[in-house]
Amino acid sequence: MPAKRKVASPPAGAHARKLPGWITDHFKESLNSLELLMQITDISARGIGVLRGMPKIVKVLADVEGKSDQPNSVKQLERAQKEAELASTEVEKDFPVLHGFAVVALWSWMEHFVKGFVALWLTHRRDALDVQAVQKLRVRLGEYLQLQKAEQAQFLVELLEQELASPLKRGASRFESLLQPFELSFQLPDGCGQTLFELQQVRNVIAHRNGQADRRLRSDCPWLKLKINQPVLVSRKMLHAYSEAASEFLLYFLYRVGDVYSVDLRPTEQEALNPSLPPTASGCG
Repeated sequence: MPAKRKVASPPAGAHARKLPGWITDHFKESLNSLELLMQITDISARGIGVLRGMPKIVKVLADVEGKSDQPNSVKQLERAQKEAELASTEVEKDFPVLHGFAVVALWSWMEHFVKGFVALWLTHRRDALDVQAVQKLRVRLGEYLQLQKAEQAQFLVELLEQELASPLKRGASRFESLLQPFELSFQLPDGCGQTLFELQQVRNVIAHRNGQADRRLRSDCPWLKLKINQPVLVSRKMLHAYSEAASEFLLYFLYRVGDVYSVDLRPTEQEALNPSLPPTASGCG
């Protein structure tokens, strides 16, 4: 796993208290979900690796018990051998199937994180409803009034997505389009935007083309050096780069939210030069 970012506990100290709890709670819960996804992926990879040695164990135990010729033991050994072959293929290719599933889940995590935050912003900030993009939404009043308050906010986010054509936008602009009307958009660090763009394109191919590279992916991400109809094999290095970019997105978004509340969460120059130092009250921690 990549090193954990220091947003694990969104800001502590005097400055952190200026951020509403619903903000820090959302960031904490989202970060925990991201870490859990990466941990489960790594644990699963280790578990798959263990399967390669299972046939030998099954056979030895059956021999010791004198049951190697029994139908149940034969079936168990055959199943263990098939699983071992599949596991060996995954290990040799650096777990492309497992990492492919994780890529789809990671992009979904980003969508849920941003849309969930916008819904909370609409719920807790009175000025959010005055934003022009929200005012222009065509709401079916009867349907809207039947919803609970939290559901109403989610309903508005879905309408706003449609109005702004956010799902059609590419890379980080998918999220920036939702944040910009509320003046919450921000500048990503160098390289992060391109990595998130690659994540989205790879995710689309895995989700919609059974993991086979198409002309669009080849054109949009030439650095991957893929051929049309070539399987897109997501390596551990690629997945960790995507996870790191998602973490950076969360971190810089947190900085931007802090700016709205006049709380500078960026590390001081001293902390940036000495990351091992404990954070100050104004640092991100």
